[in-house]
Amino acid sequence: MAIPEFISSLKSLTYLDLSNMNFVGRVPPQLGNLTKLAHLDIHTDFFYAFLSDVSWLASLHSLQHLDMSSVTLSAAVGWVYAVNKLQNLRALYLSNCGLNSSIPKLPHHNLTVLEVLDLSDNPFNSPAAPNWYWDVTSLKFLDIDECELSGPFPDELGNLTVLEGLDMGWNKIEGMIPATLKNLRALTMLDLSGNVLGGNMPIPEFIGSLKSLTYLDLSNMNFVGRVPPQLGNLTKLAYLDIHTDFFYAFLSDVSWLASLHSLQHLDMSGVTLSSAVGWVHAVNKLPNLTALYLNNCGLNSSTPKLPHHNLTVLEVLDLSHNPFNRPAAPNWYWDVTSLKVLDIEKCELSGPFPDELGNLTMLETLDMGWNSIEGMIPATLKNLCRLQVVYLAENNIGGDVTDLIERLPNCSWNSLQELILFGTNITGTTLKSLLNLTALSTLFLHRNHLSGSVPVEIGTLKNLAELHIGNNNFSGVISETHFSSLTNLKSIDFSQTYLEVKVDSDWEPPFNLDSAFLSSCHLGPQIPNWLQWQKSISYLVMSDAGLIGKIPDWFWTTFSNAWLLDLSYNQISGELPLSLEFMSVEELFLQSNHLIGSIPQLPRSIKLLDISENSLSGHLPSNFGAPYLHVVVLFSNRITGIIPYSICQSPHLRILDLSNNLLTGGLPGCGKEELKQNNPSSSNSSRINSANSYSLGIRALLLRNNSLSGGFPLLLKQFQNLVFLDLSQNRFSGKLPTWISESMQRLLMLRLRSNNFSGHIPIEITCIFSLRILDLANNSFSGVMPRSLENLKALTTTVVALDTIDNPFRELYEYTSTASGQSNNDSLSLVIKGQVLEYGNNAIYLKSIDLSCNRLAGQIPEELGSLLGLINLNLSSNFLSGNIPYKIGNLQLLESLDLSNNLLFGEIPQGLSDLTSLSCLNLSYNNLSGRIPSGHQLDTLKTDDPTSMYIGNPGLCGHPLPKACSGDNPAQEDPARWHEDDSTQMDFHLGLTVGFLTGLWIIFCGLFFKKTWRYAYFSLFDKLYDKVHVFFVVTWKQWFRKLGTN
Repeated sequence: MAIPEFISSLKSLTYLDLSNMNFVGRVPPQLGNLTKLAHLDIHTDFFYAFLSDVSWLASLHSLQHLDMSSVTLSAAVGWVYAVNKLQNLRALYLSNCGLNSSIPKLPHHNLTVLEVLDLSDNPFNSPAAPNWYWDVTSLKFLDIDECELSGPFPDELGNLTVLEGLDMGWNKIEGMIPATLKNLRALTMLDLSGNVLGGNMPIPEFIGSLKSLTYLDLSNMNFVGRVPPQLGNLTKLAYLDIHTDFFYAFLSDVSWLASLHSLQHLDMSGVTLSSAVGWVHAVNKLPNLTALYLNNCGLNSSTPKLPHHNLTVLEVLDLSHNPFNRPAAPNWYWDVTSLKVLDIEKCELSGPFPDELGNLTMLETLDMGWNSIEGMIPATLKNLCRLQVVYLAENNIGGDVTDLIERLPNCSWNSLQELILFGTNITGTTLKSLLNLTALSTLFLHRNHLSGSVPVEIGTLKNLAELHIGNNNFSGVISETHFSSLTNLKSIDFSQTYLEVKVDSDWEPPFNLDSAFLSSCHLGPQIPNWLQWQKSISYLVMSDAGLIGKIPDWFWTTFSNAWLLDLSYNQISGELPLSLEFMSVEELFLQSNHLIGSIPQLPRSIKLLDISENSLSGHLPSNFGAPYLHVVVLFSNRITGIIPYSICQSPHLRILDLSNNLLTGGLPGCGKEELKQNNPSSSNSSRINSANSYSLGIRALLLRNNSLSGGFPLLLKQFQNLVFLDLSQNRFSGKLPTWISESMQRLLMLRLRSNNFSGHIPIEITCIFSLRILDLANNSFSGVMPRSLENLKALTTTVVALDTIDNPFRELYEYTSTASGQSNNDSLSLVIKGQVLEYGNNAIYLKSIDLSCNRLAGQIPEELGSLLGLINLNLSSNFLSGNIPYKIGNLQLLESLDLSNNLLFGEIPQGLSDLTSLSCLNLSYNNLSGRIPSGHQLDTLKTDDPTSMYIGNPGLCGHPLPKACSGDNPAQEDPARWHEDDSTQMDFHLGLTVGFLTGLWIIFCGLFFKKTWRYAYFSLFDKLYDKVHVFFVVTWKQWFRKLGTN
């Protein structure tokens, strides 16, 4: 209902307050009949009421207090003139009224006693000066916070000499703070936060002369340099905020803080304090301090214990994001028993959780996340009966979850609201201990080692709003009973578990989710019907969830306002709607499914689209209709036709991946006629001034394995930010242009393999200093290899790492590694070590040159030895001659070297044996000669068939070839083996001699000492002698007799 008109009949009223009564509609002008009113308050917290005619205000000549905040006045023309007629007005509140017009100056202003003016949160969108209120010299309080004011800081501010409070925060005011501010001696409250007044200047020293200040907020104003110690003169300050989001300001001496003995709130977050020695002792001199914020200050020192601490009323302490790099205890803050909030997240703290935690009996919020603390929480935590928030994520707690929960104070079970334990390495097979935490609203247990089933009783935690248990080993069924009383549930994460969400097809959930992360858990076979009731979802991730069948029609309408939708890595079939223009989605992931049909008309809001690895067909849309598109990934489909001109109308496009489709034609010309006149294949002197060329923002263009044709695309002249270019496996032809280095200076990867390019490789290609991957294989390039290879600076360094800011896939990879849990998705693949390897984002760490299968002649340049960072080098199947450069032994990071099928001659450099990283080598089918070098690394290559590395070189000899080199002998071939054989023969002869002598000595001793043995031996010897003599004489006679007869 609107404000009743009959109110205006109460003409004796002097005080009327109808605020926050949810009145709607027009404010009745009959209120102007209440001429005796001194106080009128009709403000509301919502835009339910409105006024388009405020002329009736002029009738309220006795009015002293007027509050119409949040009453819509956007159509109220002349509101300033109407207010100017209220001569007795002392306080005017018109905040958040939708006011969008003002008056620079009033011809005559009657507001001579106006003391309070609040125009905050109105979209004036005008310069801060001139403005009518700078002439209201009676003002004591002026609030123009968040009014979209711009321009320089007004000098007219100096007119308001009795001003006590000024709030101009969060506008767009620029420049310097004028010295006229010094005139405001009565100023007690000053808020200029969120403007860019600082520019490149420090905080003005004259601020220290405003000695009446009790409240000073200069935060996020981009001040640089030293924080002036003159701020110590503001001895009445109770509130000081100079925090910044960037490291622009610094302090090395904080002793002046001790002068601010009235200070209750101090925020210097983001101010560099790394050189501030004794900061703890300075802060300890502020006995009235209740809140201290020093996060991200570069603090690297602390004090184990204070001899006497004065911080007896300190309730909030934020030291997060400081590199203390020390044990968590001892530390001074464990003795500050008044603390209610302690934030020491990301402080590089180590060791166990301190027992001193038990001292902080007033603590309500404890944040020790993202440190290196190990072990179970201490039993002394039982003393903290007021705990509401426990944030211990990303520490190595270990142990059983039940033990951990039981160590939480029993007295806080009914008050604990947030329990953040993700990434803490905890184990356990049951979550039943959590059921005691009846007030729990946020439970983060993801990325641990928990297993077993989720108890159905979790549905009794009726306050639960966020339930994240993904990336664990949970199994079993999640049923309707689990959600029975979870009416406040807003976010769930069951991703990367073995859970099966199994509910009736007609189930209506009692909750309304904002986000659902359900990747890699069992949802199928169809998209669950219960999701159609979740119309408020912003994030929905159901990748690899076993889904099959078509996407139901209700899906697109239900989630039309979602920000992110992910149905990737399922078996979803069918066609997409013809148009998705009605949606507000910004990121849509449908890759690796069985979708067919054409690409739909996209939502205007979309930024990231991935429908790769499906069976989409038809042409690309002639107009994507998505002006904010950043990433388009459509590889491995059946898309036909040409690449549309619309890519030229996508100024935000950064990644375009259309690899492995059926596209034909060339790249569009983008309407630059002056560029079409330059034929890249006609003249090596065709250049343009890159500063004068129109530049597109694409950083990765991947068009591998299509049927694209024509010369090297002239459009690429406009891709001056290009980092990855892959045109391989197409039908491009002609010569490479000489402008390639001038127009694409940031190029990291250039892949043109398996096309029909010809001519010389332009020497200008060596001027792409950032180039890491050069792949021109399987073309018809001729001539010699380009010299000046040492200009490829990125290949001359052994530093492998690359700043991720140079990775155009960063946005895509960050999402896929966090939200969906799936691997990075792109079509980047490289031929390394004789096989096609999928490198994905790791391609930025590879350094490779592949010029194989061309018609290159001449010698391999000696400068190749300066490319110390090279990992892969393939020059095979050319007509290269001469020697292998001896400096190739300098390439210590080289893992693969292929020089096969050339005309190389001479010896293999001995330096090859020094390449300890080498795992693939092919020198076959050349005219190499001499001995093959040996070495520990070379001897381990291709152990199944080592000769294949050298086959086809008849002049080579030595291991592993069967052909021995001249002058080789066994000792030379294997001296260890021959030394072993000599030792064996020596042992044999020595044993034989010793055995013979021993046997002979035994026989001799027996004959010498045994007389009977002697008689028997010589008697036997005589008989034997007689028989031999007789046999010899008879045989001799018979032989001569036969000889005489013949």
